Amino acid sequence: MWNAFQRVTFTAGLMIALVISARAQLQVGDNVSMRLNGNLSFGYTGDFSNVAGSDHTINPSGNADLSGSYYSPSFLSFDVQPFYNESRVNSTYQSAFQSTGVNGSASIFSGSHFPGSVAYSKTFNSQGTFAVPGVGDFTTRGNSDNLSIGWGIRIPDYPTVSFQFADGDNTSSIFGTDANATFHSKTFGVTANDTLAGFILNGGYRHNTVHSLIPEFLVGEGPQTSDTSSNTFDVGVQHKLPMHGSFSAAGSRSDLSAESSGDHYNTTIDTASSGVGFEPVKNLNAGVNATYTNNLEGSLYQSVITSGVVVPPALLNYSTHSLDINSQANYVLPALHLTLIASADRREQTLLGSSISSDSLDEMVSYGNELFHGFVNATLGFTQTSVNFASNTSSRGFLSNLSYTRKLRRWNLNGSFNYSHNTQTVLIGYTSSGHGYSAGIGRKFGTSSYWSINAAGSKSTFSNSTGSDNFSQSYSTALSVRKFSVSGGYSKADGTSILTPTGLTPISNPLPGTVPVEAIVFNGKSYSFGASLTPVYGLVLSGSYSKTNSSTTSLSAASQNETQQLNTMLQYKVRKLWITGGYLKLRQGFSITGTPPSSDSSFFVGITRWFNFF
Repeated sequence: MWNAFQRVTFTAGLMIALVISARAQLQVGDNVSMRLNGNLSFGYTGDFSNVAGSDHTINPSGNADLSGSYYSPSFLSFDVQPFYNESRVNSTYQSAFQSTGVNGSASIFSGSHFPGSVAYSKTFNSQGTFAVPGVGDFTTRGNSDNLSIGWGIRIPDYPTVSFQFADGDNTSSIFGTDANATFHSKTFGVTANDTLAGFILNGGYRHNTVHSLIPEFLVGEGPQTSDTSSNTFDVGVQHKLPMHGSFSAAGSRSDLSAESSGDHYNTTIDTASSGVGFEPVKNLNAGVNATYTNNLEGSLYQSVITSGVVVPPALLNYSTHSLDINSQANYVLPALHLTLIASADRREQTLLGSSISSDSLDEMVSYGNELFHGFVNATLGFTQTSVNFASNTSSRGFLSNLSYTRKLRRWNLNGSFNYSHNTQTVLIGYTSSGHGYSAGIGRKFGTSSYWSINAAGSKSTFSNSTGSDNFSQSYSTALSVRKFSVSGGYSKADGTSILTPTGLTPISNPLPGTVPVEAIVFNGKSYSFGASLTPVYGLVLSGSYSKTNSSTTSLSAASQNETQQLNTMLQYKVRKLWITGGYLKLRQGFSITGTPPSSDSSFFVGITRWFNFF
């Protein structure tokens, strides 16, 4: 039954549309310019779920786009896009649920010395994702609220200053569980730039606070909340030098604090860097750079901490200084299409209470040129590193990259491959190895048909770090033949990750000592298919299906996970009128919850009318 609220909403929306349409014939003042268009829909929806009762309603819905300016676009311009009760099968808002919200932005004084901007968005009941690296993500359902403001001062012969403020809030629940995730961040920043006596000066300040709730259901525990606050100051200077050279220096200080479940972490990260570079002769570039930080552990874990994950203080209460001095030179041989590169690196680190140092020498050569009517790029490099820790050890490393592209009549060919072995990471004593590849082939048939197939894969691992392997591969193909198109894809991945408010994040750096938070080993496979057909003008039939099976394992729990989504749509256009219909089914489950997978499906049939009010 169509309830009173829906009747009132639809009636009000229709009246507004008619009034605006009538007013479109009127002049809105000498200095106001506005454009308004949008869609109004009316249809029947049926919902079915194994976790809630069925629901049948007659729903009004719609969206609009109001844009314009006052006096001139450089004085004030704006764009507001509200949408209400958008259909589950609407592709514009990418939501499996009935979604309502508004997106808006405005700029003021963009043509003056004091330009400003503001943007705001608010969405209810929208579909989101909880990340699983390399395979299909879990589906979430939630609300979001985001505001950003910017202002600038651009007075000639004075420093340029910019102010930024952002406030974002996102709350969601993972479909198929009672697990909730919350992420709320506030950021304020100011930056300044100036040129004085040939010196380019810049500096800034940024304050950031984050409150997060992490749904730890994948490790068999309840949710964990955390609060993080950081203040960062940075300065920099640049100046030109003789022999086409330049000098630069920069420094920053970050005060970071975090709290979660009674654990507190407070630290300061100071970083300083400087470098010089020259081009003494044509095609030869040389330079030296140095970087120092008084808190290597803090800088490694900073991105993890500010994303809402708390590192146990016991891992971070060490003196962890780091100094890196690197010199490099490269020489280009245009006639041979070669670039020769050499670098020497000296590192000194204090990590987990132990001092360690290393010296490394790298030699590389790169080549780029036409080959067999295509183009090839190739790089080959060797490294030799000696490490001083308890006793002196030395190792050799190797890296290579190769890519090739060519167009052969109607065929487009491309491919690449990279390989590395025993190359030094940010931490002394750890090296990484891995390989990756990609390949693609495509062919045009006639004037409007095209077929393509693509493949990609990668694998990486850290030495001295058990369980650090990360692997992924994917394959996809697509074919379009005039009025018909079809596509399909397959991917698989496995590796080690940590749990954050937005999902699983792969461990991208070796972790000294023990893992700072409980690691989750993941693996999964996903399949996807899609097709569309336009048998006659104005009629579009489309559908897509995806399925993901994955598993997650931690020290305390394991889970088998499943996600399936089917989406079909029919659209038929008659002038400005669209007849639409569709069916959607979402199924998602996790064995760790001890409950059957949740399933939700719906169908929609309705009429949509596009209006260009003015």
